Amino acid sequence: MPSSSNNATRIITDAVLPMRDPYMDQIINGTKNYEFRKYCLKPGVQRIWFYRSAPHSAITHVCEILPARTRNPGDAALPENGLGNAEYNNRDPEWDGYDYAYKITSVYELRQAIPLTDMKQDYGFKSAPQGLVYLPKLLGERVDWREQKLILKNDDDN
Repeated sequence: MPSSSNNATRIITDAVLPMRDPYMDQIINGTKNYEFRKYCLKPGVQRIWFYRSAPHSAITHVCEILPARTRNPGDAALPENGLGNAEYNNRDPEWDGYDYAYKITSVYELRQAIPLTDMKQDYGFKSAPQGLVYLPKLLGERVDWREQKLILKNDDDN
């Protein structure tokens, strides 16, 4: 697979991240409205394409996000209206290191999931994503996220 830093073959506004159930279900139904990570995505990332692990083993959803919120001294707390937000704000020991929170503003379901076999055969993945990968350009050209099924829109300002 080409290096994720090779901008000619990647779309750096779109990240592919692995996600397990039940967390993906919580994003889909809106109870989890922030995605928490131990690392900061590049500042220009606008969308996360979620690779859903087994039994799905496919990219199934794409979410629009806002830039990272942090919990550095002086940063505003997250609104406590979603799963994990209070734990993030209160620095729960189980959230140690999860210093980046990405507000999920919309959730789209891919009209046709992209199975791991296609990811390998058509888009250069050597294996299932285990961490951050930027979207292969060809995948972004073939699958327009704006044409997928919008299942959740979160327009609040928090």
